[in-house]
Amino acid sequence: MQAVRHVVCALSGGVDSAVAALLLRRRGYQVTGVFMKNWDSLDEHGVCTADKDCEDAYRVCQILDIPFHQVSYVKEYWNDVFRGRCHCHRSLRKNFTGR
Repeated sequence: MQAVRHVVCALSGGVDSAVAALLLRRRGYQVTGVFMKNWDSLDEHGVCTADKDCEDAYRVCQILDIPFHQVSYVKEYWNDVFRGRCHCHRSLRKNFTGR
């Protein structure tokens, strides 16, 4: 008896990750799709929101008949990634404009 090969595939809501999940499925893997929410939709002013991306990722999972999970890293992304970049940007701007 062969062991079931299970993988988790991060789905962005875009084509590349959807195709990756499809190819894994075709190769016989048991695939679980995961969407990582890294940004609060209330903070977005762009055209493509995280909510729309999540809906697209969910739809891919429905089409491929694989489980879907959403995890939220909004707080971690803000504290560990975005806030640090803002600080770095301010430091760079201060150094360049001060000369």
